[in-house]
Amino acid sequence: MSLDGTVVKNLVYEINNRVIDGRIDKIYQNNNDLLINIRAKGQRERLFISISGSPRMYFSDEIFDSPQNPPAFCMLLRKHLENNQILKVSQYKMDRIIKILVKSRDELGEYSKKALIIELMGKHSNVILIDDDSKKIIDSLKRINFNLSSVREILPGLTYNPEDISEGLDPCQVDSISDLIKDSRENLNIKSFFLKNFTGISPQMCNEIEYMSNIDFKRNLSALTEPEIIELDKIFSKIFKIVRENNFSPIKIYREDLFKDFYSLDLESLNDKEKIKVESISSLLEEFYNSKFLRDSLGSKSKELKKLVKKNIEKLNRKLSNQANELNVALNREKFKVYADLISSNFYKIEKGADSVTVENFYDEMKEMIIPLDPTLDGPSNAAKYYKKYSKLKNAASFLTEQIEIGKSEISYLESILLNIDFAERPDEIDELYEELEKEGYLKKKKKNNKKKKDSDENYITVKTEDGFDIYVGKNNRQNDYLTHKKAKKNDLWFHVKDAPGSHVILKNDNRDFTNNSLLTAAKLAAKYSSLSKSQNIQVDYTFKMYVKRHPAKKPGLVTYTNYKTININI
Repeated sequence: MSLDGTVVKNLVYEINNRVIDGRIDKIYQNNNDLLINIRAKGQRERLFISISGSPRMYFSDEIFDSPQNPPAFCMLLRKHLENNQILKVSQYKMDRIIKILVKSRDELGEYSKKALIIELMGKHSNVILIDDDSKKIIDSLKRINFNLSSVREILPGLTYNPEDISEGLDPCQVDSISDLIKDSRENLNIKSFFLKNFTGISPQMCNEIEYMSNIDFKRNLSALTEPEIIELDKIFSKIFKIVRENNFSPIKIYREDLFKDFYSLDLESLNDKEKIKVESISSLLEEFYNSKFLRDSLGSKSKELKKLVKKNIEKLNRKLSNQANELNVALNREKFKVYADLISSNFYKIEKGADSVTVENFYDEMKEMIIPLDPTLDGPSNAAKYYKKYSKLKNAASFLTEQIEIGKSEISYLESILLNIDFAERPDEIDELYEELEKEGYLKKKKKNNKKKKDSDENYITVKTEDGFDIYVGKNNRQNDYLTHKKAKKNDLWFHVKDAPGSHVILKNDNRDFTNNSLLTAAKLAAKYSSLSKSQNIQVDYTFKMYVKRHPAKKPGLVTYTNYKTININI
């Protein structure tokens, strides 16, 4: 992420334009997040500041949950800043340090200047309230002593000095870098030279200077020729003239069609497909961080749930393997009935205490057979023992066959859950899968959250074909059940990939004959939203909804169907 000095300067410029001379209305705090409501230029602005996770700052319309009892730091900010005028918002050099200067009035009506310092410095981020004249720290969101940092202390009564953490040069105040390069005695490559000597220059900025100058930044500084130094100086001056004059062009940066980064300049190193220009850096930052936290939360929850589901599948596969072995034994039960029949016909041959008997097998052309015996039992008792074992295995075969089918259904169901996880687009969709697995008994039930959740049955995918037919695609078992058993009518067409986990796809009947295009589109969607999506020549079955029934296993999303046709699809 490129929240560097250039982006911060862009943000400060935008904040100034929107809130200068405005008044702070109300301040809220939730852990390490602050929300400052401001009345300015006839508008109400909501400035969001966070130093948790990814430190950030922007105007926001998001709902902010604040505790019923405000923290002490929040009460302090309210005392010194609320109902007071914002004089200026500035940036220290080109660093990620923002200062909101406020004209404050105390209980006696005396005016003074207070400054809220926001340091967006990764894990060292902080929000500090100081007296601007004396630079004395009044308090901070995080108090830092020498046990926590060997660089500086941030405690009430101490003097605040940004130089403690910001020693580099301000690139906007440097006229030329030629002499700096020539005078450098350090053994650095070009990229390290920029990162070490200037505040606010990020790897993203280095990449842009490297691209525009066509000079490899992995080269050593001492290897630069005079023309190359002149070219670097020219590009550096050109870029920071734009920054100095606040001629920003915020862009969204895309990688593999995903919004992955941002910047405040129209980077020449990116092609048009990799960037989209936007008007507001604040709106861009809000969108980026919201989508980032959504992705991070989704990724974390998805990974954990996949691990739990795969653990259940492994457990079921072990169980199936054991049941299959037991079934093989049960299916070989006929020999025990033969033993019992032959013993019953040869009681007279069995001597007391014998551990076996040799008889003629009238089931196999009177060939001799040795039958093991329990020496503690007589002939009739040995025969009864074998009859009982045969009967038990006969019942076991029936039971095991049924249990193996149930086990296979459970594995199919859990494999569909793995697919649902891949289709999830929001963390709450993963939460619903957790709840489903808890309900089905695969996960332990957690403490119930009393908050009413929005019903997501109807959050399925809707597609309209070129010829006007509506198609519905379920993204999870809950939506699949809703579409198939509630939404679809008996004459709608139902599609599903053959013999693999996948979404239920409904092609609505609107009293017209289904076109080849509509059939093909629905089949392609069924193939796309399946575990076979990356395969070639995917078989998709389709039938009228009236021929689709719930599976006997009664697992969400599982069905049986008849009277179907099959289409071969290549995505």
